[in-house]
Amino acid sequence: MKNTILRAAAALSLAAVALMAPTAANAYTDPAVVIATPSTITAGNTSTFTTDLAPYDASEEILISITGENAGGAKLAMVKAAVETNATLRTRAVQGKLNVPIAFPSNGIGTYDLTFTGVTSKVVLHSRITVVAPGTTAPSKAGLAVTGIDSDNTVGLWIAGGALVVAGAVVGIGATVRRRRHTA
Repeated sequence: MKNTILRAAAALSLAAVALMAPTAANAYTDPAVVIATPSTITAGNTSTFTTDLAPYDASEEILISITGENAGGAKLAMVKAAVETNATLRTRAVQGKLNVPIAFPSNGIGTYDLTFTGVTSKVVLHSRITVVAPGTTAPSKAGLAVTGIDSDNTVGLWIAGGALVVAGAVVGIGATVRRRRHTA
């Protein structure tokens, strides 16, 4: 009986350690910070995206992907023709740094997620910008784009997941103890 309790405690401890360990997704950080200036704009305006470091090769081609409402209407600010799809936007690194103005559609409002991918270096950077209707303003975070998710919003999911793991471990341990008692 004493041995069974020790095994149960060890199993619960192992489950708790597995639950508390950070996941690979939480450990990832971009190799540079993409700064959107400004990070909140009115529909139809332009924001310039730059990096704090030089993560790309000197004059590497960078693919730009934009996801958001009417994102197909987004275009590089220096190009006059409308881009049909947001996946065809391209620019070049300037001495390894990102420096690209992007005009957002006049009929698009909401949050836009941007991905900048180096063609040769395969470096992937992420950014987010908020586009508001004319006459509205949204709070800015000191010119920096808001990226990723807020971990405070996932605390409930972690607690619920932990409760499920603990409940499963208790049921499994109880079944093992009952089976051993039955065979003894």
